[in-house]
Amino acid sequence: MTTALIVVVAAVVVVAIVVAVARARRSRHSDGVATFRRQIDALSPEARRPVVDKVQQLEDAAEPPAERPEDRS
Repeated sequence: MTTALIVVVAAVVVVAIVVAVARARRSRHSDGVATFRRQIDALSPEARRPVVDKVQQLEDAAEPPAERPEDRS
């Protein structure tokens, strides 16, 4: 009876450890940016081009306009 109880407790502990490790690994890999990059890298260059162009447009829109020499006083 005592041996069976020890085996059951050990099995529960092992299952709990496996579940904890699985959750920790999954949460580490759930980074949205990394997932997005992997998905984009999996695309062919032709399929990737519209996404890359859109990102570049957004980056260009976020940059302040360059100062022109004639604007200086």
